[in-house]
Amino acid sequence: MVYRAYGLNSFTGFAILGGVMISFWGNVLWSMASQFNWDKQVGLFEIYITSPAPISAILVGMSLGGILGTAPSAAMVALLGWAIFHPPINAVWPAVVSVFALTLASLYAMGMALSSLYLAYGREADSVNEALHEPVSLISGVYFPSTGGFSPFPLAVQAGASLIPLTLGMDALRKTLFFGQGFGEFYLDLELLALAVMGVALLLASSKALKFLENKGRRTGTIAVRQR
Repeated sequence: MVYRAYGLNSFTGFAILGGVMISFWGNVLWSMASQFNWDKQVGLFEIYITSPAPISAILVGMSLGGILGTAPSAAMVALLGWAIFHPPINAVWPAVVSVFALTLASLYAMGMALSSLYLAYGREADSVNEALHEPVSLISGVYFPSTGGFSPFPLAVQAGASLIPLTLGMDALRKTLFFGQGFGEFYLDLELLALAVMGVALLLASSKALKFLENKGRRTGTIAVRQR
């Protein structure tokens, strides 16, 4: 409504897209990243440790469940936003689907990496979530474009924000949904490559960290970094 009041109807779609993606970002922080820590507090993590399934495979399953669980609310935001505000769309759908899939993959891989950190440090998990949620939402472009010509941030902040998968995903989704860009556009292809690299790197990092914590737990009976 603010965009429409100022005659920026083309930006209305940006706000709706941000509403869709913030649903997944919240799920990554409050469900994906924190799940193992909560399970440890109620005594469920020991079941995971004794299970023959790899810990990383359990996390992948949780990621898929989180995506499926969040999809209905995200779809509702998208459908209602489009029905009420009718934002102009100039989409290249194959590129949109590819960008969306890579964004979710890298975002949930980030959640898997955070889960090992939260699992190790325990009580600080909720505080870290509180500290991360709004600042990351702000600089990642959920509320308004945070990179490129429309960004109000200096280049240093834009460069730092680009290390977050959500930032690159939001920018690439805008390009493919509203500006008609598809495969073959240099900057879009670069963002797709960066998202893929981030996803693989975060997945490997989370797998190694969880394996280390699992082995430590089997040897010492605890997975905490420091005793309380």
